[in-house]
Amino acid sequence: MNQVTKDKKLSESIEFLSDFQLLFGNIIRINGAFLEVAEKICSNDDLISVPIWRVVAVIRLNPMTVSDIAKYLGLKRQSVQSTVNQMKRRGLIKFRKNPNHKTSPFVILTKKGDGKIEDILRYQKKLTEVFISGSDITMRDVVSNREFLRALRENSEKNISKLN
Repeated sequence: MNQVTKDKKLSESIEFLSDFQLLFGNIIRINGAFLEVAEKICSNDDLISVPIWRVVAVIRLNPMTVSDIAKYLGLKRQSVQSTVNQMKRRGLIKFRKNPNHKTSPFVILTKKGDGKIEDILRYQKKLTEVFISGSDITMRDVVSNREFLRALRENSEKNISKLN
């Protein structure tokens, strides 16, 4: 059986559709839980909010443009631009000229922004502990599910243009 036939049969199976919808619902709920926990963890930090946390995590090793950050995070460019503007006002980032694009500079951390990475790593550890403490989750589980979700995301990106 080829992949097209397999996919068509899966999407025609009421059991598969039901289970896939439950998976989708759990992804939405876990996203909400991640955001709620992250908000609580950084609520006493005057410089770091969850949106800023996400941007710092993305650019800490590799400067990117606002558009690239938005694409990577799956967010609207305007939303990321608003976060970047907040970061600039707080002295966490600066812009560096982009030789490939005159109007889209790279967003890079300042020394002050770099100094918040340790806090963010500590926040990430707390967030992880909230979700895994008391469970039997293994590294294998995490890697397997990470790869499964990555494959779903990449496949959706490939197939979204077919929706018309």
